[in-house]
Amino acid sequence: MTAPAPVDLPMPARRGPLVVVEDLVKHFPVASGLRGKRRVHSVDGVSLEIARGEVLGLVGESGCGKSTLARTLLGLTPADSGRVLFDGTDIARTKGRERKALRRSMQLVFQDPLSAFDPKMRLGTSLEAPLAQHGLGTREERGQRIAEVLEQVGLDESFVHRLPRECSGGQLQRAVVARALLLQPRFLVCDEPTSALDASNRAHILNLLGELKDQLGLTLLMISHDLRVVRHICDRVAVMYLGKVIEVAPRHELFEQPAHPYTQALLASSLPDSPEARGTFSTLKGEPPSPLSPPAGCRFHTRCPKAQQRCGTQAPAWSGTTTEQHQVACHFPGP
Repeated sequence: MTAPAPVDLPMPARRGPLVVVEDLVKHFPVASGLRGKRRVHSVDGVSLEIARGEVLGLVGESGCGKSTLARTLLGLTPADSGRVLFDGTDIARTKGRERKALRRSMQLVFQDPLSAFDPKMRLGTSLEAPLAQHGLGTREERGQRIAEVLEQVGLDESFVHRLPRECSGGQLQRAVVARALLLQPRFLVCDEPTSALDASNRAHILNLLGELKDQLGLTLLMISHDLRVVRHICDRVAVMYLGKVIEVAPRHELFEQPAHPYTQALLASSLPDSPEARGTFSTLKGEPPSPLSPPAGCRFHTRCPKAQQRCGTQAPAWSGTTTEQHQVACHFPGP
């Protein structure tokens, strides 16, 4: 099979993409003493496609660029180059009413539910704010919409009178999901939505998101460093390392037959007792290189047990593995 270009990633043939990310780049300048300004390579040439109605997982170590990719994808952080297409529309080229309408279709579920709300503002006021900002409905109609969405996430109408501190972590995260749903979005970016919760509440929120996806026909990007979360809810998984996506595969293929050495090590480190990882892969060793000065060639070669000379000089192209939907950027993929 002919290897695709580095910016082309696989998509299920049965559904067209809702979100297309093409060679997206976001660097942040930082002061660096006598050396002047240097740049943090947070997102460095990322390309992804997300099909309508699917849940795409995005995983990787802390600091690999997952949250920056999410904010750039939503247009909250401007990209340096590349583009994001939402249902065929380049989000960077939209303005005014078109941009405002687009923002209604793309919503973010925040990581920390407590910091997502004004601690001095009752939940009802916080929930009404996006509806008022977009000029949707009368005061009474907005109240009805809030009550409807609270019911969808498993909260009763009395929560509009509560302050954030009067809610449990699980209840508050449900309110965060409710606020994201108020504008009837088509696409949700969930940035570590369960990391601040205990195991019981984590399962409840994941089940809720799965149910809402089916009921409302949502498309989700699920960002997490917890592979158990990804295995529970995602259809496909993209693995990110030091600003780049290095492997994309259907969930079951990624967990049963990971092709990139980093993915294999990530599985062994995160799921040491799983049948897929037990006794099969080596765990990660060492720290990732600095995003201020990422290594040439394959960015994982400084920690890779398979690394050879060309890994340090030549960036790997995308290649297929057992199926066209399973793609990996590695010179020596496989077991």
